[in-house]
Amino acid sequence: MSKMRSFHTISGKEGRLFLDGEELAYIKEFEATVEKNKTEVPIMGRRMQGHKTIGASGTGTATFYKVTSKFVRIMMDYVKGGADPYFTFQSVLDDAGSGRGVERVTLYDVNFDSTKVASLNAEGEPVEEEIPFTFEDIDMPEELEENFN
Repeated sequence: MSKMRSFHTISGKEGRLFLDGEELAYIKEFEATVEKNKTEVPIMGRRMQGHKTIGASGTGTATFYKVTSKFVRIMMDYVKGGADPYFTFQSVLDDAGSGRGVERVTLYDVNFDSTKVASLNAEGEPVEEEIPFTFEDIDMPEELEENFN
């Protein structure tokens, strides 16, 4: 029986993010969450509330170093002309040192909620864009190994 060892942990720094197939090398942080939507179901004879899952929703946040006007342009196109595009994100975790393999998670029908349209900083720190989003479907074409070697 093999056991988990410290080198099996996955480094998030070994990740990459793609938007419609284009690698976004200026990504700083990326997180996506699926949350189940539930309704309360009162049950006779129980003091605790019951719950029934009735669906799910996908949300996330991507934080980028400011190197392009891409996200400002996407939001301006919506404000000025009503074009509200949907995208596909694919995150890739590939930490070869972990011995766990590769995990790819694909998010479909990604729609951006908001973006900073201007940001100045007297301290000289890199400008960042934090972009919350929703998504409507998910797939995992590759997943990490379950067995420890």
